[in-house]
Amino acid sequence: MEPLPADTLKVLSSFLTGVDAFNLSHANSWWLNYVDDGSFWQRRLRSAQSWTKRLLVAPSLLFQGRRAADNLHSTSFAYLMDLKQQNEPRRFQLASQSATSFSFDVWFSLLPATAERCYGGVIYGLQSAPRDCRPWPHYHQPVVVVNSAGDLHCSVLDAKPVVATDLLPSRWYHLVLNYDHDLQRQDVYLDGESVHSDIGALHEEWGFLMHEQVGTGCVTGGDREFPYRGYLGWYGFNGIVDEFRVWGGALSGNDVAELAVGGRLSNKELRGSVKLPGTRTDNRWVNVQIVSCSRPSEAAQVEFKAK
Repeated sequence: MEPLPADTLKVLSSFLTGVDAFNLSHANSWWLNYVDDGSFWQRRLRSAQSWTKRLLVAPSLLFQGRRAADNLHSTSFAYLMDLKQQNEPRRFQLASQSATSFSFDVWFSLLPATAERCYGGVIYGLQSAPRDCRPWPHYHQPVVVVNSAGDLHCSVLDAKPVVATDLLPSRWYHLVLNYDHDLQRQDVYLDGESVHSDIGALHEEWGFLMHEQVGTGCVTGGDREFPYRGYLGWYGFNGIVDEFRVWGGALSGNDVAELAVGGRLSNKELRGSVKLPGTRTDNRWVNVQIVSCSRPSEAAQVEFKAK
């Protein structure tokens, strides 16, 4: 298709699904360079789309979880990408938001525990060293984590309270954390309902937490089931993430309600996403399996779709 004029190829590309465009990016250099431009994907995501089309553009991500043997090389994780740097994509850093209000939301589903994989895991982890660095990160905070008993912890403050209990496998949950910098107030919502509020400054180690990832994180278990009492190490998430987004400013109650039913926010600044379109996945999704499954707006239960 390279001999065709560039304008003709661009018109043809507008009829392609996300999967087709991604496959063509491996066909030749022209397509690779064209779809590697974030604007190619942004035009699709910003337009009104059905959930079926959005599935083709951005399928769900399955994380392998922590093996009983604790094989670090098989751990899966993904990086949030900075939406302000689409021409030169770089990883997003939540720690850089220390002087401003921010929010994040995530659609996730837990997978059942097996003989080889633990239940739960760290959905969003921050630490002082990269995930692929051999030395143990001295500073580490699991911002969002579900323990092996199904308790959900979510906080950017010093305290790590349980905000929900008895989370079930194979169903979608929508989680939002708001942090108002001026009020130093944190609000957590689950499935559109307020589940916890607290007052305080960002975690005392915040300035050291310059590395982060979705799908795993370091934990110091202590008396918590992370995934068992006394465990110290990486606790990979055993489940699916459909979306993870970081927003500029605190979300309103109406914003939270809109996101909880699968809606989109046109009046908010989207700062980071785990599904930043237009960048190759080899350096931002590590051992992550792309899966086709029912979307949160289609059904509360997760059903895998035949390929």
